Amino acid sequence: MPSHSHLDILGVQAFVAIAELGSFRAAANHMHLSESALGRRLAKLESSLGIRLVTRTTRTLTLSQEGAVFLPQARRVVQELASSLDSLRVGTGRRVGTLKIGCLPTIAALRMPSLLRAFARDYPDVRVQLFDRSATEIRRAVLEGEVDFAITVPGATHAKLESDKLFSEPMVAACPSGHRLARRASITWQDLSGEPLINIGMLSANRALIEAAMQKSALRLNWAYQVEHLATAVSLVSGGGIIAIVPASAVAERSDDTVRVLALRKPVVHREIVLLRRKLPQSEAADLFIELSKASLRG
Repeated sequence: MPSHSHLDILGVQAFVAIAELGSFRAAANHMHLSESALGRRLAKLESSLGIRLVTRTTRTLTLSQEGAVFLPQARRVVQELASSLDSLRVGTGRRVGTLKIGCLPTIAALRMPSLLRAFARDYPDVRVQLFDRSATEIRRAVLEGEVDFAITVPGATHAKLESDKLFSEPMVAACPSGHRLARRASITWQDLSGEPLINIGMLSANRALIEAAMQKSALRLNWAYQVEHLATAVSLVSGGGIIAIVPASAVAERSDDTVRVLALRKPVVHREIVLLRRKLPQSEAADLFIELSKASLRG
């Protein structure tokens, strides 16, 4: 293999992104390139090395034997370059760029303001884009490189992803203040039997969490209504005689007296919140925001 000084750095970055993310589309998104531009960078690197690094068909993408051997060295080159550039930016006071963060809407509304203020003190010139989406959409955005990292629910394990637990929160019953159950501090799931309830759409991780708990407990609930967003569910509770099962963060900052929040027991159901990212080197700005998130959100 050639020395670092003779490597095509842009091609090496393209190769590492393709190898780590497993597709040209995801790697192109990560590098903010078109797939054709990414392909040209890879082709130029392969030409300079005189070997094929990636084997690509219409359905699969695999590393060649030479590509698998070269990948560890390529990773080191990318990491060393990122470290050197970060050092230069710190030395000149130039901390610029865009940080893209995926976040569940309830967590974004409740927890993000303080995190963004703390981050802006050290990186006032870094632009932050917040993608407040469902857990399914956020996971896809992380995998495809659309966001740098995300604050979301765990999901299934994936070879290209890693997660760090931040905290967990209970599922609670959002109950109209005039409802017969509203005078209680807590209720059981069995107390909700026969009550018309609001369910969340199929993309919601909260729905899967509740359904798994109910199946385990052999309980059947009356899901009379379905919405796509937690905020809509809480608004419907406020305006009528319907109960919604939501994460505690969805009702944490309500100041009116139209909705009572009741603890749910037997069983107590928690949703876990994690920091989700690809197994790739992060920028200095991303690393700082990740550390701020861990320090602020971990219980």
